[in-house]
Amino acid sequence: MIPWYVYAFVSVIFSTIFLILRKKALLKEHAMNFESLRTLFLALFGLFLIPFINLDIEKKTFLLIYAVAFIATIAILFFSKAVRHNDISLVFPLANFKPAFVAIIAFVFLSEAIQIKQIIGIVILLISAYLLESDHHISAFLAPIKHLFKIKSNIYFIFSIFLFSITAVLDKYIITFYTNIFTYLFLVWIFIAVNFNLIHFFLYGYKDTIDCFKRTKGFPVLVAFLAFIKNLFVFKALSLTFVSLVTPFLMLETLFIVLLGGKFFHEKYLLFRFSAASLMLIGAYLIII
Repeated sequence: MIPWYVYAFVSVIFSTIFLILRKKALLKEHAMNFESLRTLFLALFGLFLIPFINLDIEKKTFLLIYAVAFIATIAILFFSKAVRHNDISLVFPLANFKPAFVAIIAFVFLSEAIQIKQIIGIVILLISAYLLESDHHISAFLAPIKHLFKIKSNIYFIFSIFLFSITAVLDKYIITFYTNIFTYLFLVWIFIAVNFNLIHFFLYGYKDTIDCFKRTKGFPVLVAFLAFIKNLFVFKALSLTFVSLVTPFLMLETLFIVLLGGKFFHEKYLLFRFSAASLMLIGAYLIII
């Protein structure tokens, strides 16, 4: 039997390639154009899940899943905008704030306690973000903080991670009490694709979508396929062990993105950013365990 960490590691590899190619495509295309195509093909790949799904669920559940998809649609758009306009090695480590957001949201809405180690983890994340935004030099104490909130793409990225944190809490709630993982993924992907393509159609029509596919030479199909495979390996790993073991392992993708993505796009200060990202992982791990 293949151990869970093999599936988790393979998912990290697919996720790294997925994010690098997504960034490469977004350098040439607007976020709305690209994500409309990518989510459409992701929904099509989701059709392979049909033998494992059960649509005999209440209308309330459909509405709840659509609410998650709506939040995720906004999050994906802002995530793509942020990645398109900033160094991937600089902005992506901020994704490690997700466990902190999840802990705070769970504390506020689910009355889950925040322990001392989680508070320490959040503090480490804040210090790491400060160092990351200093980007190898600190001209003044407040300079990194001002830089973090001055750059629009940073705000977009943090906002998207906050929204993804909300969907993560709702993911757990829906899968625990309402439906299985495959049904949930299938419906979420369908709803997200519908959201993006309806919005894109009313704002821009379909000509931009067709032109985007031609310009990117099928990149949305490849990126959607990588995302689909990544998710399958993630859920296979989760089916074999505890989420508390899988989640920290999956966050290793941050280090791969900083080094490989940074090298691929010829970005600066990679060693410093790698060190800050590593420190963020420690903080995130303290929040999760």
